[in-house]
Amino acid sequence: MAELHDDLTSISDEVQRATKLPPASMLRERGDRRRRRRASVTGAALVVLVVATGTALLRTRETAPDPADSLAPSAVASAAASAGPEEILAGRRQIAIVVPSMGGAVLALGRDDDRVRATTEQGADERAQWVLRPEGNLFRIVLATSRGQVCMTAVHDAAPGSVRGLACAPSAQAQLFRVDREADGSWSLFQGKRYVQVVDGTDALVPDLPEYLTTTYEFQDRGPTAD
Repeated sequence: MAELHDDLTSISDEVQRATKLPPASMLRERGDRRRRRRASVTGAALVVLVVATGTALLRTRETAPDPADSLAPSAVASAAASAGPEEILAGRRQIAIVVPSMGGAVLALGRDDDRVRATTEQGADERAQWVLRPEGNLFRIVLATSRGQVCMTAVHDAAPGSVRGLACAPSAQAQLFRVDREADGSWSLFQGKRYVQVVDGTDALVPDLPEYLTTTYEFQDRGPTAD
């Protein structure tokens, strides 16, 4: 029986040693070491995350296209070259006088005569670019390529008359036109007592058509004047 008692006593001592907690100071020291390790790992992870995020943002900024690069050179040039009504009415711009109701036809001198007509003819640019030269409240409409030598001139002969490209003359009242902005943003031409309009059939520009306003125009900028 003495041997059994000794065995039980030995087992009890082993259990007590196995289950005996370390001192409180040692437990606190172990806990502090764990917190320091976790803080160190967390800090390192945050540093890696910040560096990675910064690198990604830098790469995005370096590779992001400049919006200006996506514009075609012709679009940039067109935007830079266009002018408003003030410069056009001041005689500083060449213009095409467009007839919107005729599919974009422009007013041009005839190929073989001096009459002004609405045309969609290709290659008529030299005969279809004009400059509005202000004279008081009126305008002289000058062919841009003539360097001030050829002006639109209302000829009040047999009705409905005609508009021709004749030599500019400072005293010629038939070369002075009133230019008005209409409610829809288009423009009208008025000479003498009537509007200057395009007549159906011949597409000729005439000054004496006996009707109310039916033809209006748009001024398309064609760049600065040569002089």
